Amino acid sequence: MRCMMIVGLLGASLNSAMADSIADEADQREWWQTTHETMSYKVGEWSNGLDAFFSGQRHESDEKSFVSMRFGSILESEDGVSGFFNLDARLHLPNTENRLDLIIESDADELTQDNRLMDNEPGQNILQSAQDTRFATMLRYIKDEWNANIDLGVLVRMPMDPFVRVKFKQEYDLGRWGVEQNETLFAYYSLGNGGRYSLAARLPFADRFEFGAELGATYLEFDSETYWRQNLYVNHALSDISKLRYQISYLQEGSRPHAESFLYFLEYQRILYGNWLIGQIKPQVTYERENDYQSEASLTASLEVLLGPGFL
Repeated sequence: MRCMMIVGLLGASLNSAMADSIADEADQREWWQTTHETMSYKVGEWSNGLDAFFSGQRHESDEKSFVSMRFGSILESEDGVSGFFNLDARLHLPNTENRLDLIIESDADELTQDNRLMDNEPGQNILQSAQDTRFATMLRYIKDEWNANIDLGVLVRMPMDPFVRVKFKQEYDLGRWGVEQNETLFAYYSLGNGGRYSLAARLPFADRFEFGAELGATYLEFDSETYWRQNLYVNHALSDISKLRYQISYLQEGSRPHAESFLYFLEYQRILYGNWLIGQIKPQVTYERENDYQSEASLTASLEVLLGPGFL
């Protein structure tokens, strides 16, 4: 009996010590760490719930599901300081034979990237940008046999704007070069129809460097306009957690292309914590035709937070 009492007391003491240790560990963690963990588990739960809805089965936490939040400030030589907020998500549904994903995008109403001078539109603060962002929710059907994605979705705004978008991708290896070709067709109820073609080539060299060239062309039926973009860049891996990108871009418009803009930038990106908190700084100089090709300098600073089972 004495032995049992001693064992019981020792067990209770050990359990109490373990509980205190866990509590101390939790107290030592910052609020943003516990918030990230809670939200990452939530992303896994959302993915599980949707997968069960579409397939009738639940799956273990899938690392392909994620939510990305990116926010920051833009400092321009002409317009001063403004802010932006972007949110994108992908909830993978593996029990649908890996053919369905739920996608949320914050810039799906931007029909082409080929005429964009900056990653985000300046002129607002972060809160205004978050309030004014028009999200798109879509169900993506993945057709591996065709290397195609078929998106059926709606722009979440009033009135609702349904759309369909089909993307095809082909990849080739030509010696040390990697080549990728993409074709996209899209139709929006109110924004109109269009299509895009892009061709990209990449060449790794000197261990930590990669040279790349990209050509993109988009036709928009709504304004009967064609946009062209050519990018040349070098990616430089400084370490396992930081990298640089040097890029110049030439933008044109018209069925017979004429120069609209020229820009170049340096983009520094670094993982700040774990594998889910990323910082980015991007100085850029832009020359636009409507501004008589006078130089305009800008600086973008941002943070990206990644949520999901793969970032726990």
